[in-house]
Amino acid sequence: MRRVGSKWVAAAAAALMVVMLAACAPPGGGGAGAASGDTITIGMVGSSKDEVQPYSQQGSVSGGAIYKQVYEGLTATDPKGKVQYVLAESMTPNEALDVWTVKLRDGVTTHAGKPFTAEDAVESIRWMVDPENAWAFATQIGFVDPEGLTVVDDLTFEMKLNRPYGPVPDAFAMDRILMRSLNGASEAEPAGTGPYTVESFTAGQEAQLTAFDGYWGDPATVKNVKFSFFQDQQSVTNALRGGQINVAHGIPFTDVPALENEPGVHLLVSDTASYPIMSMNMDTPELSDPKVREAMRLIVDRDEIVANAFGGYATVANDFIGKNTSCPTPDVPQREQDLDRAKELLAEAGAENLSVELVTDGAFPGMMEMAQLFAQEAADAGVTVSVKKLDVATFLNRWGEWPFHVGFTSSPYLLTATSHFLPGGSENTTHMDDAEYNQLADQLYRTVDPAAQCEFVTKMQQIEHERGGDIVPVYGNDIVAYRDGVNGLTEDLYGRAAMNLDGVTVG
Repeated sequence: MRRVGSKWVAAAAAALMVVMLAACAPPGGGGAGAASGDTITIGMVGSSKDEVQPYSQQGSVSGGAIYKQVYEGLTATDPKGKVQYVLAESMTPNEALDVWTVKLRDGVTTHAGKPFTAEDAVESIRWMVDPENAWAFATQIGFVDPEGLTVVDDLTFEMKLNRPYGPVPDAFAMDRILMRSLNGASEAEPAGTGPYTVESFTAGQEAQLTAFDGYWGDPATVKNVKFSFFQDQQSVTNALRGGQINVAHGIPFTDVPALENEPGVHLLVSDTASYPIMSMNMDTPELSDPKVREAMRLIVDRDEIVANAFGGYATVANDFIGKNTSCPTPDVPQREQDLDRAKELLAEAGAENLSVELVTDGAFPGMMEMAQLFAQEAADAGVTVSVKKLDVATFLNRWGEWPFHVGFTSSPYLLTATSHFLPGGSENTTHMDDAEYNQLADQLYRTVDPAAQCEFVTKMQQIEHERGGDIVPVYGNDIVAYRDGVNGLTEDLYGRAAMNLDGVTVG
């Protein structure tokens, strides 16, 4: 099993440490060379609540697909999970790790035709961490003091932190921590710096993008990008077969055998740290008892889910989020189906007649199939699980409120720990607030030593396994289907293979 985590290199000297990351063209841009086709059309499940401005409260895949082409961050993760500089050239901390100096890349032009400056970066970060905006993803960079952002010169700014924090470049690599410019633009339609600009956009239907001639990196190899948004995965597959799209993100695993034999269709399979999980809200009465949550985990037949929900394109997991770090996995027994023990635990908890609703938007492959299989397995333990599928917007409108739902994970562990498991995290739908986990996370973020970081990560994953609220049955693969003429798509550790357009051409 390949596990690739985000990596950055630190060099310390007496009172100063300088973090250096490989500088290279940013993800999502074009590669060198002329385009062999004018338009690429990418299909995926969409949300009617998507927005073009980058600070939407929702985290849909369709919104993220647009952001990836239009906006950029100070840093980003490449297809193999390595953190690299994008709009930043360097991020340098003081010895105490509580003041960081950021040097920006020179020569970056925004879509409004203005230079991207330190003023733009500071305004972007200040908006994200301003408590009045209550932005859902602010916890990812919650270490930044909103009052401690200072412009030094056009390409340099300083960040004072509210606590020492080591992996700052990793935190800014989250795909929602994006920079914008209001110089020559507006809050509703801010200017980005990415390789494409938005020509037209209708939430839940489509987005038309055009290559930005003033892009600072290598020019795009496809002039126009069209995202077509659908209500469900089956519609994406049908559109690919019918020729309405030439790249499909998120096809059902059950469609893979037929597509393997479909003339003119090809598959790109990525080993990935992006996969569905089932999350139990530990604050809800039905699932607040640890014995009930343990019973729910013992209900799962993981081999059946691998074979039938994912068509074999997955491996068995063990109820902790993994494959997103190079650190050693915890030494814990593999949890297996044990219906007799599950019944005993439910009886001890007085929950013999447990009945719960399992909610999902089915936006990613394997979600619905996994939910339906789990419901069947639960019935054998006397538990009634009703699976309810909602449209993406309705599902995300109550994000964090569902007692039991099928969600999705897709980020390096240094980001996952903050978003999934710490109080207030944007993905903490289990409402986890574990004192030992929180303390380990605090220690993790106060060090830049990779070996020490791994010690903390392994212990944190063990806590997930023992008393977390997630059921992580399998690690699924990511499969992108595409038609003849599309060239240059590459595997991606975080499920972005259909959106990484660097060097992609259409014949």
